Amino acid sequence: MIPRALIALALFAAMGLVACGGGQSRYQGVSPDELFQMAEAEFAEGSHDNAIRALDRILREHGDWDRVAEARLMLGNVYFDRDDYLTARAEYNRFMDRYPGHPMAPDAALGACRSLAALAPIPQRDQGYTREAISACRNVVIDFAGMEQSAEAARISNRLRQTLAEKEFLNAEFYADRNMWDSAIKYYEFVVNLYPESDFVPDALLGIYRMNIAIGYDDLADAARQRLLDEYPESAAAAQVQAADGSDG
Repeated sequence: MIPRALIALALFAAMGLVACGGGQSRYQGVSPDELFQMAEAEFAEGSHDNAIRALDRILREHGDWDRVAEARLMLGNVYFDRDDYLTARAEYNRFMDRYPGHPMAPDAALGACRSLAALAPIPQRDQGYTREAISACRNVVIDFAGMEQSAEAARISNRLRQTLAEKEFLNAEFYADRNMWDSAIKYYEFVVNLYPESDFVPDALLGIYRMNIAIGYDDLADAARQRLLDEYPESAAAAQVQAADGSDG
């Protein structure tokens, strides 16, 4: 007598084969145009797995179809919408490698920029993906200057630079809280010199001023104070310096 466990295992295997066969037969005899329409409909409904299957079928079986580049781009978009940013980035990069002159190349390049930006972590963590995203986005800005994709990439890059500035500022605050004045000054200066457009510059100048006061470098403190008052007179950091001046008086 055959053990029940073996019978059950055989039944499950048979069911799996039927299911696989049914999935493949769904696309038998379906034209690439129809597959693309199916993928669009599935994507619109949020059925990512079904959209991916249809697009994969196009890419595997209909590589000479005249809209195969669009299928590749949509595949990247589906993965991005599914929050699978690494795979999305890979698909966008494949598009750019294979179809660099295609009218949709700016969309693919922006997709790679957006995918990396979505992987950028909070400021307290390692910013490797942030820096990689900035580099990718800058390429879009340069390569497609004057286009909306370029403008969007610039906005993303600027936002990510704020993240890097905040990372350096938090490093400075960490050392300042521990009375490690020289290390704090170094990171405050990173903010000022590397990210002069960031929102953290006034507070970084205030930090440089305070750290130099603590060390006793009055000339360097005065230089930071004056720059803060000259360049950011309406900032909260400038108001703090002015308030301190008033209390000293």
